[in-house]
Amino acid sequence: MTKPANPRERPAAPPTRPTPRPTELPLAVPELWCPVPPARHPEQTEITERTIAWMRRYGYITTPADEVAARAAQFGELGALTHPHGTLEGAVLAAQLMVWLFLQDDRFAERAPAQGRIEDLAEHILWSQRVWQGDRAPVPEPYLEALLDLRTRLTRMSAHHEQVERVTDGFNRYLGAAAAEAIYRTKGIAPDLDQYLRLRESTILMRGMCFVAIELADDCYLPGPLWSRPDVRTCEQAAARAVAYTNDIVSGLRELHWPNHTNLITALSRHFHCSLQEALNRAVHMCETQISLYDHLSRPLLTEGDARLSRYVRGMGAWIRGNVDWSMTCGRYHVGTPGQGGGPGRFEG
Repeated sequence: MTKPANPRERPAAPPTRPTPRPTELPLAVPELWCPVPPARHPEQTEITERTIAWMRRYGYITTPADEVAARAAQFGELGALTHPHGTLEGAVLAAQLMVWLFLQDDRFAERAPAQGRIEDLAEHILWSQRVWQGDRAPVPEPYLEALLDLRTRLTRMSAHHEQVERVTDGFNRYLGAAAAEAIYRTKGIAPDLDQYLRLRESTILMRGMCFVAIELADDCYLPGPLWSRPDVRTCEQAAARAVAYTNDIVSGLRELHWPNHTNLITALSRHFHCSLQEALNRAVHMCETQISLYDHLSRPLLTEGDARLSRYVRGMGAWIRGNVDWSMTCGRYHVGTPGQGGGPGRFEG
């Protein structure tokens, strides 16, 4: 993908072809443009090993084959790439949060509806909310024990109760959107482009959880009036969309091989009645536009003179770049060889 001449300018939109070609495979793997320089936490090995040990503790890894697959997914590396400047404890917590979010989504939001067991997702949502609200009742499975551990540690690391409330609000929005997405799947309904984009605003869970982890790892708690400022909110939104669209592009390349799966590429193809390759080009354009917008909006925030705000905004840029770098090489997405059969495998949902 050609880098825009000026990172402050929106890349030109690709032309539209009126005739859809929904069976066009394979697709060209894009090279996403990102002006944020790459960075990596100096203790990446420690982050990786502690994440693998945590996955063993909570039953994600039970066999040697599981461990091979978990290491190929590179969840620890994701924490090191998206939190390169923060504390070790913050980066470890962030990596383990990603494990929980990715794998519970695979099991409950993806597989349960596909198997006609949407009630499993309903029970999971109710239990997850109960755990996150601090209910100490015995939980029925390791997924929820893992969530309780994450909630306990996040609360302990938080500088202010506002941070816990931010995560709680974002988590509930995420669970609600996951339920809506599952209903679409169960009914065999493909959401239109507008519906899909509104779902992604919540299911990506950046502002409500992942960006709160920046505050924890980089010791940059933003008081409510600063956190809710419109210019900060708009910059966060651009960063979150950049991450969401990156995930849709790299995961979507493989999901196109799965029956009846909806992602940004297929939603764009249906909306514009264009080929999948053209829809992929449009998705890349949308992603790079949001990255460019973040780059533009972040500059005045970085130079405002507030050290906390500067670290927070820098952390959002690290999330964008780290997610791009991880997505293109991790064993979860198989970007180079996306034809993975009829559905997700272990740690590959």
